[in-house]
Amino acid sequence: MARENSYLSDKHIGSLKDLLMAEKENILNDRKDVESYSLDKNELADPLDEASVNIQTSQELRFRNRKMFYLKKINKALRKVEEGVYGLCQDCDVEIGFERLMARPTADLCIGCKEESEMNERNNFHMKRSKSLGQSLQDLSK
Repeated sequence: MARENSYLSDKHIGSLKDLLMAEKENILNDRKDVESYSLDKNELADPLDEASVNIQTSQELRFRNRKMFYLKKINKALRKVEEGVYGLCQDCDVEIGFERLMARPTADLCIGCKEESEMNERNNFHMKRSKSLGQSLQDLSK
């Protein structure tokens, strides 16, 4: 069901879409070869070198995973733009302000719902979710 955005002008939508596309392009252009995450036997001369390489590789993979997660959010936002429902809160269906979308173009919650979500998350340790994996901490510990 396509809905025409009544509060975001075509100019606003264009600016936000350009921003999303630029961020997507930056992520896609910044991809490193998978080979850069493998260890070279020459780098592992002693345990300290090996530990250092392992830490660096782990950090690079974590950053790469975050970028891929963000890329999924960008693609979701671009689909919403095409469907004409970009900028609507997924919880309460209220329009998300242009300023918020410029600051966080992948936002899918209005400020009120986001604050409520964060407050609930802080107050309920057992139901906290991993930001990157989407699983509760209890699920991750199993």
